[in-house]
This record gives sequence, C-alpha cells and structure tokens, in this order.
Amino acid sequence: MVMNQVLRYIEEHLEEPLDIKKIAKVAGYSEYHFIRIFKERTNETVMEYVCRRRLIKSCEDILAGMRIIDVALKYEWKSHSAFSKSFNREFGFSPSLLRTMKLELDCIGGNYMNQIFLNTTKVGMSKEELLAILKETLTKNAIVINETTVNDIYKIACRAYEGQKRYSGEEYVTHPINVAILLAELGADSDTILAGMFCDVSTKGNNNNLENDLPENVWNIVKQLDARESNEAILIKLAERLHNMRTIDFIDESKKAIKAKETIDIYMPLARKINNQKLTDELNDLAFRYNV
Repeated sequence: MVMNQVLRYIEEHLEEPLDIKKIAKVAGYSEYHFIRIFKERTNETVMEYVCRRRLIKSCEDILAGMRIIDVALKYEWKSHSAFSKSFNREFGFSPSLLRTMKLELDCIGGNYMNQIFLNTTKVGMSKEELLAILKETLTKNAIVINETTVNDIYKIACRAYEGQKRYSGEEYVTHPINVAILLAELGADSDTILAGMFCDVSTKGNNNNLENDLPENVWNIVKQLDARESNEAILIKLAERLHNMRTIDFIDESKKAIKAKETIDIYMPLARKINNQKLTDELNDLAFRYNV
C-alpha cells in the first residue's frame, strides 16, 4: 500500500529535512492530492505527523542520555527553545522534566514512556497482581463495575484459559487481563472491559459454557470478536494487538516482521478511526520498530 510506503519513508528519514513536496513525490501524487489523502487516512496533516514522530523518537534519545540541544538538532529543530516549545505543546511537560522523571523512576521503578503512551504493566506479573491493577485502573478512571462482578468474571476467565501458557511462560490469562487494563485506560465501557478478558478465548480456551456463565451484554460482545462486528469488538482487538506487540520479543524472530506488517496494514487504520492518540502512537512506534 502506498500509504505504508510513505509512513516507512518518513520513519527512515526523521533525522533529515522533510517537506510535503519530497514526501508527495515518494507517494507518486501531486502535493494537493497527497495532502488530502494523508489527512483522510491519518486524521492529521503530513507535517503534524512528522513532528509528532520526531518528538516521540526524541523522548527515546533523551531517556538514553543525549543532551536536549543535541536531540533538538538531530530532529531538525533550529534551537533548544523551539524544540522545548514543541515538546511541551505536544506532551504537556518539558523535555527537561522527562529527564527528571527518568531519574526518579530509576530509583523507584516504572516506565518512562507512560506519559507518552498508555500505562504498561511489568512482564512476569501474576494474574492476581494484574487483577489488582485492573481494579485500580477502573477506580482511577471512574469506571464503575461492582467488585464482585469483576472477581466473578476474572474467575471465569481463569477457567477458560486454564492450562494455557504464553510464549513467555506466563499463564495465558495474564494476557486478557492486560487487555482489560488497557481497555480501562482507554475509557471503554464496563461491558467491553469485561469482554476484553475473553479476547482470545475462541482459540485459546474452552468457551462451551461462556454463554451461560457471562452476563448477556458481555457475552454478546465476546461473540462478535472474531468477526469484529462492532465498535466494542474492534476496540478489544486493538487493545489485544497492543499488548501482543508489547510482548513481541517472546515470539519467534521470523514472526515479528509478519506481526508488525499486520499491525500496519490492518490495525493502524482501525486505531486512527477511534482517534486515541496514545494508542495510535504506540502501535505505530512498535510496528515500525519490527517491520524490517
């Protein structure tokens, strides 16, 4: 697809001068036609996209220890102040604060990019620990689900995935619980969050009794997952793909590029439609990291 070639070109030339004329030439379109198509496909202008990708990559360099002025010049800003203004406007805090956050997190543990992307959980956490994080996330985002209901759905999910393991060696149920956490971070409704705990049950578990075990509204969403027949099902599949991409290092090397290409071709257009910037940014970042 032409758009994917364009996004790949941008990704590979973020440290070089880029303008619409040059990028439109790669696409094989006139500038006017290209500007319109790009906006339709990505919900942002060409140079807004370029700027945001540069700012996200600059975060990685700052966290790796590069001086802010060197990062600014690397990504085509003319001065420290111009870069800082762009950074603050995009993320709501300064690049120097990002460096400070890194120093604090080095001491207490945590993920440096949680201010840029959706919150993450640590690999290797138990299902019980993840359940606690899910409950905390629900409370933090003012999503009201009766705790007894959460506990009951969790137990049903544990039975559905019983005996299954992830490539990392973790119990498989930790994956759908992570999906539910991401859905809570995305502000999904309660039925969608609970259905997220069965995101992969059709291929990874025994769902013979789910119709009787799950609340009707939750079961109706779960039934739609394979065909992605609803907005709720699409959101669950996006959250599932994000967690799979976060843990992609545990799959065979030969499969990583395939998963990354799937993410670019299938999931990125869906992510742009729901218009959640953090989800879109992280899927984009992970997909191009492995799409070699």
